[in-house]
Amino acid sequence: MAVNKDRKYVTIKSRVLHPEFRGRMVSAFLMHHFSEVADLSFTANMETELDNVSAGSTEWKGLLKDFWERFNKYCGDASRLDVRKVERMLEEKFGSILFSDLDNDSRICPSCSEGTLRFKVSRYGEGYFIGCDRHPKCKYIARTLSDDDDETEASDETQRTFTPRLLGALPDSDEKVFLKQGPYGHYVQVGEDRKGVSPKRAPLSEVKDIDSITLKDAIELLQYPKILGKHPDDDLPVLITHSKAGFSIRHRRTLASLPKSADPKKITLERALKLLTGKNVRKFGRPKGKTKKEAEPLEWH
Repeated sequence: MAVNKDRKYVTIKSRVLHPEFRGRMVSAFLMHHFSEVADLSFTANMETELDNVSAGSTEWKGLLKDFWERFNKYCGDASRLDVRKVERMLEEKFGSILFSDLDNDSRICPSCSEGTLRFKVSRYGEGYFIGCDRHPKCKYIARTLSDDDDETEASDETQRTFTPRLLGALPDSDEKVFLKQGPYGHYVQVGEDRKGVSPKRAPLSEVKDIDSITLKDAIELLQYPKILGKHPDDDLPVLITHSKAGFSIRHRRTLASLPKSADPKKITLERALKLLTGKNVRKFGRPKGKTKKEAEPLEWH
């Protein structure tokens, strides 16, 4: 259970397990592409087979070979999947949740009026969002779904009663900065909502008193991602990034969560490099230069 919680498949509230959206997606993927081993009867049938091995009526090498040939085929098929096909499968499975706020199942892009809003996985696998399928011609994003957005939508009543608040203007451009609320929490935004334009936004993580947010707080969050320096091994940038899940250190395909006790303003390149070699590190995305057919096999986390 600790592993499921650490990987954000479930949360534990009052000693009760609650499935997160990420966990639901993994479960749906396994049921769809690994139906044999994900089926409840698999364990019972395998126990029977192992009992037969113990009793001497089944040869164990043959049992393992038979299973591995089938399972290896599942892994091979899954590693060759186009991510768009996986997105469509998940969209069909969870459409009622992902598009619950759209009237009469209308999913026409409000920005270009030509595309359709679809469920998408971010390029480097860091999160998921609802966006226009005409990308890159249309870069409209209706909603960003980070790991901590799972099952934490604000109630309809709260969303209706919250009025966007003007915090002030950026000192270098006089652009207005607003405090707003979306289906998955509060965020700050630079500029008004305009058709065909994706304004710069920053989610508010771990903020208990929304009324205490000031223009200074917003400007601080809007500066991320921020480059801390270059990695000594490859001279590529090491960044500190911010999302709904909190602050992280990023270098190429490596991401390390910043400890809750750490002050992001005081993180140095030296400290960031240590975090990138620590325990709370994960890989994401496809290595640069790899095609879909050449991509690395799926890693199960």
